[in-house]
Amino acid sequence: MTPRPRKTGNKDLPDNLYGSKKGTKTYYQYRHPQTKKYTGFGTDKKKAVDAAKQLNQLLATPEPLANRVIKSQNPFKDYLIYYRDEITPEKRVNGFALSEKTTSEHQRIIGHLITELGHIDLTKITQSQIADYLNQQTTAETHNKHRSLLVMIYKHAISDGIIKENLPDRILKRDKDAKKRQRLTLEQYQAIYKHARPAIRNAMELSLNALQRREDIRQWRFDQEKDGYFYIIQSKTKKHGKSAYLRIPTNLPLAYSGSTAKTLADIIKRCKDASLCPYAIHERPKKQLRSKEKQHPFQLSPKQISNGFAEARELAGIKADFPPTFHEILSLGQSLREKQGWSLKEIQILRGHTKEGMTKKYMDDREWTTVAIPAIL
Repeated sequence: MTPRPRKTGNKDLPDNLYGSKKGTKTYYQYRHPQTKKYTGFGTDKKKAVDAAKQLNQLLATPEPLANRVIKSQNPFKDYLIYYRDEITPEKRVNGFALSEKTTSEHQRIIGHLITELGHIDLTKITQSQIADYLNQQTTAETHNKHRSLLVMIYKHAISDGIIKENLPDRILKRDKDAKKRQRLTLEQYQAIYKHARPAIRNAMELSLNALQRREDIRQWRFDQEKDGYFYIIQSKTKKHGKSAYLRIPTNLPLAYSGSTAKTLADIIKRCKDASLCPYAIHERPKKQLRSKEKQHPFQLSPKQISNGFAEARELAGIKADFPPTFHEILSLGQSLREKQGWSLKEIQILRGHTKEGMTKKYMDDREWTTVAIPAIL
């Protein structure tokens, strides 16, 4: 396979040496030109460069004519590794780099692709082989995730002139599985709130009334308050522009509160304690362990919020095959706002949705209209 021009970050490195930035450090690894296997060279650039140059000289051998036939093959594995190590780290969406979570998910899926399809020649792989791989996925969500990434990978391969058709794009998405998650009722919310720890209570109140996702309430800082507003940048949708940049009034009346809070500012005040943590959703841990998910040791991670909610739900005695999760608070919050008289457009703005259709998906559809028996009967 004809190699693509090296990316900016690797242009000053010798052949077969690659740098991958993680946090503030750059890690170097050498790819054996024959076996294609990677070996870590640490973070010292000078040592990595010197070693790579020596290896390139030692491994450079005259090319037998037979190798020209062998090299005419294009194992999918090589391109997948290239896409994972070179393309993914520099990919941008509207100028924003992929999130750590998305990058990790792409790497995980590519690992599966290498195992299942990596041995096949990229130029000879068939639509049927790709479809067979996708059909092995157990859920519609997994099927569609793997398909979407394959479509992107094939777009790059077409741009590189290696192939001509985007075979994964021809394969239909699988219909979404029926939602098995149970909706959260106000009565259930009240019972869970009663059994929740203070930090989880704060997270519940903030999500219910500000209608913000778990990731955004855990990133909510006390210093985001200015001139009577809370300035919030939604992590998931900021790449879509203005709708993700919210200025929420501090005196916003609440849809419901399990405490005596009346406004959004009241909820934030209740989050403050003696710990001096800058993040509203926090608690002092028993052990202060470092985590990539936290900017402060007291800040709650997404998993801690979900687990804390689940623990309180269990204590509240809410049993079901598919019990409501923390995410269902958003649907309940939207329903309560609707009952307050908020329009769909007003709810859409608070949610940060770019389209009304997305907001409608969260609208409460549990209520039944009672048919009254006429008095004459």
